[in-house]
Amino acid sequence: MSFLFFTIVLCLLAFLGAPLFAVIAATAILGFHALEINLIAVPIELYRIADTPVLSALPLFTFAGYLLGESNTSQRLVRLTQALLGWMPNGLAVVAFVACALFTAFTGASGVTIVALGALLYPALKQAGYPDRFSLGLVTTSGSLGLLLPPSLPLILYGIIAQQMGADLTIKDLFMAGILPGILMIVLLSGWSIITNRGNPVPLTNFSAREAFRALKEASWEIPLPIFVLGGIYGGFFAVSEAAAVTALYVLIVEVLIYKEIDLKKLPVIMRESMIMVGGILIILGVSLASTNCLIDIEAPMLLFNYIQK
Repeated sequence: MSFLFFTIVLCLLAFLGAPLFAVIAATAILGFHALEINLIAVPIELYRIADTPVLSALPLFTFAGYLLGESNTSQRLVRLTQALLGWMPNGLAVVAFVACALFTAFTGASGVTIVALGALLYPALKQAGYPDRFSLGLVTTSGSLGLLLPPSLPLILYGIIAQQMGADLTIKDLFMAGILPGILMIVLLSGWSIITNRGNPVPLTNFSAREAFRALKEASWEIPLPIFVLGGIYGGFFAVSEAAAVTALYVLIVEVLIYKEIDLKKLPVIMRESMIMVGGILIILGVSLASTNCLIDIEAPMLLFNYIQK
């Protein structure tokens, strides 16, 4: 009965337009109150999130991703992948997959990829003769492929929550586990796009060593970034949180002082926007942990299992 009551309250609050963290927090508070458990359990869960050692990696990687999103990194990645892969049959589709995956791995957000690369890739795909539905689907979904590639913010979030729930894993393990599936998905979807569009008269681009060299030179500061981060982590030179600090500093120097694509006056705005997003994520995670513990206390998994068996 109590589980049904909590479900109704959750749905009612969501229907009334309450913020997500408020809905989850209210459900956890009502649940602990009904179970006669001290409501201090909710702020304790928030403290557990704040006390996680690897937590500092999240805002630093996010800040680095926002810097990359505000710069012309997306254009350099598209030019690089086009120069290296554009000669393949339906190579532009493959370029879109690879560029979106790499940019999402850099920024940690597939939504940023859609905004940054969509304006570049969608007109190019349409001009090359790809169907409209295929082009839209590719641009809006391929960014999620990079979420498995390190440094991946979703993997860091999953690792933080799993560690809080008692799982014996590290962020390094998750980074290593995500590389092969991420690459496999990119390869399989690239092959599928080639096969699907084999009947379309999509023009090929001849490979040019000069253009490839120019593209490599133009993106020479971004290319070493994932290798530098992964090599530092798995080489034992620094931990994940330290790698995040080094990444943020590296991107800041490259985009502000070397490429000079981000004005110093704009840095406070970028910092504020990135930290607002991180703060929203963290408060949702904290109250979600409290809500999860409440559901465990009322034996919600067993109730659902018994209901399914009937």
